[in-house]
Amino acid sequence: MRTIKGHGETETYLFEPGDLVRLLRPETGPIASARPGDWGVVMRVHPCGALDLKLAGYSRPKDASMARAMAIPRGHVEPCDRQGLPLRRGFNAVWDTRPAR
Repeated sequence: MRTIKGHGETETYLFEPGDLVRLLRPETGPIASARPGDWGVVMRVHPCGALDLKLAGYSRPKDASMARAMAIPRGHVEPCDRQGLPLRRGFNAVWDTRPAR
């Protein structure tokens, strides 16, 4: 994963296969299986920036019927650690000022 600082110090993430991410918004479309809080590993990055995620073995059991989420927009996810907790960076990580969820 690479981070790019944009206008106004806004961070944009460029995800790569193998990165761990957590969903912030529900999956859209006719067969929506992923919910906010689900997390997994990036399997594929589409040319448009959308992500294919593998949820089985991470936030869902390995034998889950819906093991993947396909074409999730990059803005609907955030980086996370191996337990599915969001990564804390900068001032929040140093002073633990992130608001409770």
